[in-house]
Amino acid sequence: MFEFINYGSARLEFLLLIILRTSGLFLIAPILGYRTLPSTIKIGLLLILSLVLNATLANTSVPPINNEWQLMGFAAREILIGFLIGMFFQLIFLGVQTAGALVGYQMGFALAALFDPNNSEEVSIISQFWILFASLIFLSLDGHHVLIKSYVDSYTVLPVGAISLNPNLAAIIAKATTYVFVLALKIASPVLLTLFLTDIALGAVSKMMPTMNVFFVGFPLKIAAGILVLALSLPIVAHVLEKGMMFVDAELQQMFLAIGKA
Repeated sequence: MFEFINYGSARLEFLLLIILRTSGLFLIAPILGYRTLPSTIKIGLLLILSLVLNATLANTSVPPINNEWQLMGFAAREILIGFLIGMFFQLIFLGVQTAGALVGYQMGFALAALFDPNNSEEVSIISQFWILFASLIFLSLDGHHVLIKSYVDSYTVLPVGAISLNPNLAAIIAKATTYVFVLALKIASPVLLTLFLTDIALGAVSKMMPTMNVFFVGFPLKIAAGILVLALSLPIVAHVLEKGMMFVDAELQQMFLAIGKA
């Protein structure tokens, strides 16, 4: 009976730590961490995923926990791992939002903003459109499956309690963060280039026809040109998002090796 009680408490500690890592993932992960997703669905998915992993990792044991402080340290590290996994995939959507802000400003939509309930802030109309489009592309490419697979694979390299700091960790996170701006420029470059050429053309017209009101003509022209190129570049955006997801997943594996015991 004593051995049975010890086994039960050990598995309960392991399940608790799995739930904490899953909770960190659901805090920021795209789609799964959206505030518009009902809390009951989030909690249900969190518990189902945790229970399945608890059964799958039945042969995995938790390192001996001698006091409450050690347990709190394990809990904080589990939440951090889940948060980092979700953050890496969220970088794709931050790049999309940044691209939308750049394009919206150049098209003249700087003051036209919508409230984003997921981030509790106002974003450009173009940003909101591209975020919705990116969400559909993310789901169509099974990005949520890649996200969950990366989470499950984390237990192979990062079992509970097997986390160590590595000097390369900061460099990996910095590299992944800078990719936000690279992704934003890749997505926004067709529209930005078109608007730049439109400005050059309007400047040439204003020199040839000084009496014409360039601002009156240029404002709707830039909006029309921007929307047209934006629509034509959607396949390019989908391709960039697919490559971005592959890059983020590869960088995430590098992060696992940097903080785990591979």
